[in-house]
Amino acid sequence: MDLQLSEEQEMIKKMVKELAAKEITPIAEEIDKTGRFPREVFKKIADAGLLGMLIPIPFGGTGGEKYNYSLALEEIAVASASVAWCLAANADVAFAILVFGNDEQRKKYLPALAKGKILGAMANTEPAGGANWMVTLQTKAELIGEEYIVNGSKCFVSNAGEAEIYVVTVRTDPAKGPMGISTLIIEKDTTGFSFGKLEDKLGLRADPTGELIFEDCRVPKENMLGQVDNGMSTLQATGALDCALQPGIAAGIARAALEASVDYIKQRTVVGSKTLAHFDAVQCSIADMAEVTEMLRLLSYRSAFPAGQLDPLIFMGATLSKNLLMDIANKAVELHGGYGCTKGSPVERYFRDAKTFSLVPPTADFIRAAAGKMLLGIPMAPPPGAGGSPK
Repeated sequence: MDLQLSEEQEMIKKMVKELAAKEITPIAEEIDKTGRFPREVFKKIADAGLLGMLIPIPFGGTGGEKYNYSLALEEIAVASASVAWCLAANADVAFAILVFGNDEQRKKYLPALAKGKILGAMANTEPAGGANWMVTLQTKAELIGEEYIVNGSKCFVSNAGEAEIYVVTVRTDPAKGPMGISTLIIEKDTTGFSFGKLEDKLGLRADPTGELIFEDCRVPKENMLGQVDNGMSTLQATGALDCALQPGIAAGIARAALEASVDYIKQRTVVGSKTLAHFDAVQCSIADMAEVTEMLRLLSYRSAFPAGQLDPLIFMGATLSKNLLMDIANKAVELHGGYGCTKGSPVERYFRDAKTFSLVPPTADFIRAAAGKMLLGIPMAPPPGAGGSPK
């Protein structure tokens, strides 16, 4: 793995940084305060080709690598972690269709996802879920004629209400337990599909997170994603992608917190002309933050270059990056003193985003267990990314 960015990657990083500074930074505080989904920003992001970075050229994408996409997410997360997380959720859907979809599904959805004509969302979590969600999954899909009749609900779905297509986990064979789970592509205007409340979250507030409700929802059987009763493969693959992308988002939030802290410390006078920057303890804190931020960036680079499909670092990097990010966000607030806890302070937003980000899926227990299985040589059945994936 070469950590030296290529000329193309430097151009991508520069382009995304400029786009984020122009289109996202000016509205970041407003969308956090109101919880507004910035649809206009996603149009600009799509026009720049970022939504198609993980989609092959034959399907309307730019055929980029995960490494390049991680670079882009980092720059976007510096401006708004909410926007970055919405992009990651959308990427999960494109990835799932690319890897597990049939030719018809790929032709129908991938070009539209690449061009930003539609957005996607993953819907796995349920109100009664938890660590044993694979056993307690209650949303059911029964094949009747040419349609699946879906009943149940999902919660904490990112891009809820804004996405046009949803990859939904359903139970198709109750007798098989976790092996009786499938995934369906359900379009927004499908009969029997509605939306519940949106959550008023602590952080990542511009990511619309809410409930999906299915009441005799009629889904064409050709919308089955992958093989029937093989939904665990989809979940493991998209979970691995999430883990690979999360360190990049964490690095972006950390950078924003570090840069805001440096600016504040250099301006905050204490005695005469001396600022906080002249004190050893403050200098040590900044050095610590910079060190951890660079660690997060290295984790994001390494996660995008797995040694193979069964690479435990993908999973370990995701949980470690969240822990490291919380340490930086906490230090940033402490360095700002009372101002760090006031609304409108950038680091107050970064702290809330960091805490909320630490709770996004895959859960810490799932990540640790997956890494442990790999290290112990216990089969994942199937491994993350089974069926092929972008580089």
